[in-house]
Amino acid sequence: MILFALQSATGQTPSNNMLYENFWSAGLNITNSGYNFNYTRGIIPNAKTYKFYEIEFASIHHPKEYKQTRENLFQPTNVPNPKPFVYGKQYSFFNLNVSYGIYKELGRRAERSGVSVGMKAAGGISLGILKPYYLVLIYPIDNSSGYLEYEKYSDANKNYFLDINSIYGGGNFTQGITEIKFIPGVHSKLGFQFDYAVYDEYIKAIEAGVFLNVYYKNTQIMLIEKRQQFYPGIYVGFEFGKKS
Repeated sequence: MILFALQSATGQTPSNNMLYENFWSAGLNITNSGYNFNYTRGIIPNAKTYKFYEIEFASIHHPKEYKQTRENLFQPTNVPNPKPFVYGKQYSFFNLNVSYGIYKELGRRAERSGVSVGMKAAGGISLGILKPYYLVLIYPIDNSSGYLEYEKYSDANKNYFLDINSIYGGGNFTQGITEIKFIPGVHSKLGFQFDYAVYDEYIKAIEAGVFLNVYYKNTQIMLIEKRQQFYPGIYVGFEFGKKS
């Protein structure tokens, strides 16, 4: 297909041009509880409407998470330096959202600049992903020696897991991969999008809005905090893509 720009007698690009029928985009959002990456594909039925499917992967952090490193800790021989860890954390939490949505243009600042403002709404299914969080715990042998173990939280080790003096450091990210639990739920979001290339084949946009993930049962991130079933939040991010 050959792309070209239609111009009126005044030299302005008409607002109802129909050069494009499909699009894709990818983006990164920063949220109040972490960050997410998304990929979107959709159709353009008219100049002011997009319909799309979106897949989104998010990392969710509890507001009380605080990463720290033990200071002035005795360094055992032939043992790696301690990694940062989050005290009181039981699970790392991620979610995978698959959504259907629609974008409606609300207006354009100027015909020549091609800057548009629109509202974006989407909803669909969500899959919560809980991965056990591992710590390196110090177990004493006697008053002057001990040994280290990589462990997730359990009733057997809770007195060590929640004792700051028994924590050497954080475990490896790959630990717990084979112990992942899945929790189904639903997802919705509503936002405003500012497209700075509405007449261009390339998408360059900033987006901000609110979202809500709801799971069928409560989930636990922090041992010392309440379980959650509802995960509301706000987000801001950018998108890049292409129309065809």
